[in-house]
Amino acid sequence: MEEKRDYKEIKVRLHHIDRGNCTEVWEVQTEVGKPARYLGRDDGFGPKEWYTLCDAPYGYCERDCHVRTDLTLVICDKDWNEVLRDGTNRERFPESFPSLDEACNEAWSKVVKELPHVTRGGFREWITKQSFLPLSQTEVLNWSDCYYEEEKSEVLSRFTWIGEEYAIYRVTQRHTKCDARWYEYYAGKAKLRQHEGYTRFFAYEYRDRHISDVLRTLGKRCDDISSAVVETRYSKDGPTMSYFMDEFIGYDLSYEQVCDAKECRLRKAREDYNGANAYYYKLKENEKSIRGIEAVLLVMREQIQKAKNNKYCYGNR
Repeated sequence: MEEKRDYKEIKVRLHHIDRGNCTEVWEVQTEVGKPARYLGRDDGFGPKEWYTLCDAPYGYCERDCHVRTDLTLVICDKDWNEVLRDGTNRERFPESFPSLDEACNEAWSKVVKELPHVTRGGFREWITKQSFLPLSQTEVLNWSDCYYEEEKSEVLSRFTWIGEEYAIYRVTQRHTKCDARWYEYYAGKAKLRQHEGYTRFFAYEYRDRHISDVLRTLGKRCDDISSAVVETRYSKDGPTMSYFMDEFIGYDLSYEQVCDAKECRLRKAREDYNGANAYYYKLKENEKSIRGIEAVLLVMREQIQKAKNNKYCYGNR
């Protein structure tokens, strides 16, 4: 005959997730006037053990000892409404409920099947190619990590974890220094508060532009370089400052350095053009549809020659 046992129950609700320690911090419901108590659970894909915490919730949240096997944990939402039950007795609770990461991954696995172009790699190389300026190592980081803003977001699917609704988002990002746009995919709460970030990043989606779009963009860039002048700004007590196309390029520059401001940018545009031109001929060899591109190439050559002839133009302010 199976021995009957009385299991003590306590209510807990999620306080926060300590990503650094891979720990979910859970608040225990206590009587009024009693000291606050907190439990921890493994955040991830492991056995998800429960244990008591020291110095919680905002300290180090160090693990103290395992929760007793005769204790039933009533898992609640933020309003202390019961959602499910768990414990450390694996005969009564063979598997603990999924972590937030696992719930996000499960929801993402259902969505990603319809997204054949998503990837986690190659983004930095792709976005760096969109620059028409030579970039230093620091500038490469700024170009890929800083110079963009969220244009819009859309919900692709919804799921629930511990009584709270989450969503898979497709976020359209726009680069602020060029005309590049791309998608980023995240999981996050369905009702995001102001300044609240997403919970989990999944992938990028970006595509190389059609060759004709690239050629037109390069042509516009050559026009911009050709028509722009280096601006030299003077101050009574300080050094002269030079700007080209709204970009600061240095103090007290010589005539040769001022002229080189155009040359280095034009050189980068030529390299991009040569790459686009080579791709065009590759398409031609493969007998792809290239209607209208030959005319664009002719205009491109004229624009580059025009920019080259005017590279020494500069002005004062």
